[in-house]
Amino acid sequence: MAKEFVSPESSNEVQISRERIKHLLVGSPRVVKRTIQTLHVKGYAEANFWSKPVAAGNLGESGEVVSILLRYILPE
Repeated sequence: MAKEFVSPESSNEVQISRERIKHLLVGSPRVVKRTIQTLHVKGYAEANFWSKPVAAGNLGESGEVVSILLRYILPE
C-alpha cells in the first residue's frame, strides 16, 4: 500500500493512505479507444494516462488489444 504525506495549511503533517487500482480493457481496438474516450469525457481519467494498446495475446480473441490504467485512490 502506497503512503503519501500531505502538508495542509497548518504545519501539522497528515498521513493519507492511497490504494492502487488497475483497470484493464480488452477488446477490439475501436471499442477500447471508445471506452477510454468515454471515461475521459466523464472525468475519470485523462485519455493519455492509459497504456498504448497492444495485442491482447491470451487475454483476448484474435485481433483484440489490451490497455491498462493505474490509478491511486483514497479508500472510503
